[in-house]
Amino acid sequence: MRVLFTNLGCKLNQAESEAMARRFRAAGHRVVDSLAEADLHVVNSCTVTAEAARGSRQAARRGLRTDRNERVRTVLVGCYPSAEPAAAARLAGVDLVVGNGEKERLLERVHQAFPEHVPPLADAPDAGAPIPCDALDWSGSLGHTRALVKVEDGCDVRCAFCVIPATRGRQRSRPLAEVVAEVNGLVAAGHREVVLTGVQISAYRDGGDRLHELVRAVLGGSGVERLRLTSIAPWGFDERLLALFADPRLCRHLHLSLQSGSSAVLRRMRRPYDAPAYAALLAQVRAAVPGVAVTTDVIAGFPGESAAEHEESAAFVAAMGFARIHVFPYSPRPGTPAAAFPRPVAPEERRQRMAELLAVASEAERAFHRAHLGRRETVLWERPRGGLAQGLTGTYIRVLCPTRRDLRNRFADARLVALADGGVRGELIS
Repeated sequence: MRVLFTNLGCKLNQAESEAMARRFRAAGHRVVDSLAEADLHVVNSCTVTAEAARGSRQAARRGLRTDRNERVRTVLVGCYPSAEPAAAARLAGVDLVVGNGEKERLLERVHQAFPEHVPPLADAPDAGAPIPCDALDWSGSLGHTRALVKVEDGCDVRCAFCVIPATRGRQRSRPLAEVVAEVNGLVAAGHREVVLTGVQISAYRDGGDRLHELVRAVLGGSGVERLRLTSIAPWGFDERLLALFADPRLCRHLHLSLQSGSSAVLRRMRRPYDAPAYAALLAQVRAAVPGVAVTTDVIAGFPGESAAEHEESAAFVAAMGFARIHVFPYSPRPGTPAAAFPRPVAPEERRQRMAELLAVASEAERAFHRAHLGRRETVLWERPRGGLAQGLTGTYIRVLCPTRRDLRNRFADARLVALADGGVRGELIS
């Protein structure tokens, strides 16, 4: 069977999509790049905002619109059916719904639902049994140079706005040895950078091992050339991590989610820190890891947010010197406490506040890029785009470079020479 995977949402979803694709290939299926080629369309969905949920529904309906005589069978997987199972099951064109709780059994569920598409291979692994690492095809990452590895899932912190505890359940972690084995498999297949991801990887726990031990084990037990961390909660930061950045393979990049620069709003969000504590953590990180890129998330127009609190948040965000800021408007999610909070911010006001925060975000990113002009940086180059080579530095700066050389999945140094749309223009250094 020819299978197309469409991934929506976070890096955790992307890591899971890559893992699902490996299982399908190991079972004898072929992963394809377009709907026109596919017999089966797997949509790994997102519902963290109303817009994400709408995008998931639209992606699931794509199988109805094909140029072939037979429509593509569609499987809707992940957070959207976990949050709204009845609505997901009613969607036109959806043949199978699989929530997060059964995502790891997706191959088995597909074989049960479509037995005519089970590969007739004598040596194909049993769909319900774990597939040994040496039986997996590690080469594909759905077109990405970087490979993502899921290390934990779920969340035990009940932020007022967040639907993740309802869609992904309680926090749990993968065994440390299993993570190291997956990294080794990806490295052996040629991946140069690995990203450790989860809902919040700072909550990682395998017995007495925490994130510090996991990162140290990956660096010491694999041949990974570049390792990147994502999704570290400000309240769960392990100071021991800072010493590990002495290893040049660990990217000087941390994503520390903020959500608001107003302490009053943070209290209503039920975030377990305030703005001064967050600022103190950033100062500690920057003192220990010079030049570190800190990226973050900020919500515009949370219920009850006054104009003064919005201005306080925007000023705090501007002062923190973030390398990149993901801004999104507050979106009420069914079942979350904030959906019933009084004094909601009017939609037009939310849009205005989002526009103001986006302007702060744009200037912060440009300032971070501007500070790196003239520097020599090592870039892991990805698939060319628009006639330009493009890739990322360890500090998450996207470098665009005119060249005819095939640099994909290679490290090569470039001097950063000018600001550009989408990143920084670079010149290759021989």
